[in-house]
Amino acid sequence: MRMQVIAIALVGILLSAPLAAHHAQAPFFDQNSEVEIEGVVTRFDFRNPHPVLYVDVTNDSGEVEEWQIQFGNATGLRRRGWHKDIIGPGERIRARGHPSWNQETHGMQGARVVKEDGSVLGASTAD
Repeated sequence: MRMQVIAIALVGILLSAPLAAHHAQAPFFDQNSEVEIEGVVTRFDFRNPHPVLYVDVTNDSGEVEEWQIQFGNATGLRRRGWHKDIIGPGERIRARGHPSWNQETHGMQGARVVKEDGSVLGASTAD
């Protein structure tokens, strides 16, 4: 009987581990505001847990800042038609999303990306 209880407890722990690994975005990104950027893609890492698009943006002072756009997960994006080659280095884009709380970084989450040809790469089912 004791072994059965231990086995059930272990199964419960193993099944709950993926839930503990997931985290909310609110501590990292301001879900109540949006920011828009325009720039040139330098890299797209299409991977789990969060794909990241790197974009060079020229600020008002003429300096280039690297922005990082974090998306939900590769599986969800794949279901919406995304793939690792959907966007690449050198492409000019416009993106709108929730900015990072950290004012010393240049990041956003859950962006709607518009390519130079006008095609929209939506990150949510609302796009």
